[in-house]
Amino acid sequence: MQKHKNTTGRKYISKSDTVLHRGELIPVNAKKSGCYPFMLKKSFEQFDIGLDKWNRQTFIMIELHQSEPTEDNKRMTLFRKRLTTKLTAHYGLHEMGYCWVRELEKAKAQHYHVALWFDGDLLKTSHYVCKLAKQVWEEMGGFYSKNRKSYIYVNSPETRLNALHWLSYLAKGRGKGYKSAQTKDYSTSRLKY
Repeated sequence: MQKHKNTTGRKYISKSDTVLHRGELIPVNAKKSGCYPFMLKKSFEQFDIGLDKWNRQTFIMIELHQSEPTEDNKRMTLFRKRLTTKLTAHYGLHEMGYCWVRELEKAKAQHYHVALWFDGDLLKTSHYVCKLAKQVWEEMGGFYSKNRKSYIYVNSPETRLNALHWLSYLAKGRGKGYKSAQTKDYSTSRLKY
C-alpha cells in the first residue's frame, strides 16, 4: 500500500476552534492539525438527529487496529454489520448512529476511530458494547484499543457539548488521505427523523 496522501476532491482544513452547527457555535478539537468542516457537519448532524429521536444517548468511542494494510474499507463494513447484528439480538436495537474514520500515521496499516451512539433508554453504559466490539474485531484478526474513558451518557446540554467535542476529534486533519482515490476516509450513519 502506498503511503502518499490523496487529496483529490478534499475540502479545506479549518484551524478554527468552533464550527457553526444548527445556528450554534460548537467548540471543536482542532488543535495542531485542524479539522475537516464537512466531516464535522455530517457527524454532528447524525449525532443530533439521534438526540432529537431519543432525548438521551449513550455515546461510545473505540479504536480498531490491524496489522496489515488494505486498499479498501471492506473490513470496517463487515465489522459494523456483525456488531449491529449482535447488538440488535441483545438489545433489540432498531437504529444506531455511528461515524468512523480511516487514518494512517506511523504504523504500516491504517487504523479506525469509531464513534457509536444509541438510544440512552435502551443502553446506559459502554461495557457490553465495547466487549462485543472487541470480540468481533479480534475474530476478524484485528486488535482493539479502548479509550481510558469509553463513553459519555448524553442527557444535558453540557454532556452533548462534551460528546460533540470528543466526536470532533474524528474530523482532525492529521492521518487522513493516505488511500486510493476510490476509498473513503470516513462514513456516517444515515439516521432520519
